[in-house]
Amino acid sequence: MPHLKLEYTENVQWKIPVQEMFHKLQSVLIQHAKVKPENCKHRAIQLKDYLCSNNGSPCGFIHLEISMLSGRSETVKTKIGSESTKIIREFLESVFQVQVSVEIRDMDRQNYFTSSQL
Repeated sequence: MPHLKLEYTENVQWKIPVQEMFHKLQSVLIQHAKVKPENCKHRAIQLKDYLCSNNGSPCGFIHLEISMLSGRSETVKTKIGSESTKIIREFLESVFQVQVSVEIRDMDRQNYFTSSQL
């Protein structure tokens, strides 16, 4: 725990492979949420079917969903959200016509099950 799910439209151009960004995002979680790096699970999904427009012009979007066990303060979640947004924008080839969003979800500890012994 936590889980990071990055969804992005196929027209998004990255400066370097998107997988490299996960290391920086993970560092934010280690710093602010005090998670263990070995417990982080990351995945990126490129979307081929989508609809996104900006004043009638086609655009792209990136949405990062961070799911963590509940218990973090709003201040911590705000820091994670704002720093994650900044990191994503740094990795973009061009930020023109690309909408970036980050969503932080609290997972109920009583309803999260894992076989991990980490």
